Amino acid sequence: MQLNVKIIEMRSTEKLLLILLLVFTFQANSFAHSLLLKDSVPGNNDKQWISPAVIFASGGAIAGIPALRKIEKSVYDGFNPTRKLTSIDDYTQYVPAAAVFAMDAAGLKGKNKPQQQFLLYALGNVTAAVIVQPMKRIIGRARPNKSDFHSFPSGHTSTAFVAAEFLHQEYGHYSPWISIAGYATAATTGYLRLYNNQHWLGDVLAGAAIGMASTKFIYWMNGKIKEKKKTAAQAF
Repeated sequence: MQLNVKIIEMRSTEKLLLILLLVFTFQANSFAHSLLLKDSVPGNNDKQWISPAVIFASGGAIAGIPALRKIEKSVYDGFNPTRKLTSIDDYTQYVPAAAVFAMDAAGLKGKNKPQQQFLLYALGNVTAAVIVQPMKRIIGRARPNKSDFHSFPSGHTSTAFVAAEFLHQEYGHYSPWISIAGYATAATTGYLRLYNNQHWLGDVLAGAAIGMASTKFIYWMNGKIKEKKKTAAQAF
């Protein structure tokens, strides 16, 4: 209820920002439904890599090009400086993944068995972390709140989008609304990182792209391994 009240009380600039994040999110999933209908292995279609690449390029450009950094400053100025910060983003980043295991427990069958799901999810997070953590230290961008120089890219947002893509891969074939709900939750995490003065807009977009791409990559690899095993079995 408290979060709902905060959303209602947002300034128009903040509302516009949330809408933009959601648009980026849904665009990143624009090929998802058709991919799932065409093939049981999502990684077989190269088009799925376009959206993460575009989103990362957008985040990098906004963060790195002085003229575009005005967008980040405008977003930063759109928040009420007396707002009360929240720690809910520490938890929302895991909600889409928790939904996968909750549906498993409810008896719904995902694309993989729970043990395999856990492994794929873990590998997605490891892949994202291997990319995000070195980048934070190499780039050394200061956070808006000046707490450190590990702002780009956003780790929380990356984790959230790993989870959202994980939910999509496992249960998106039941309904596109499952994928939309997962990505909306991940986008909310990204928004809250901005709201809490922890990240700039470019950081959040880059983190979202890395999270999605990391999980897509792990599922692509898993699909290739399954194909090889199937081919080997048929050979005998």
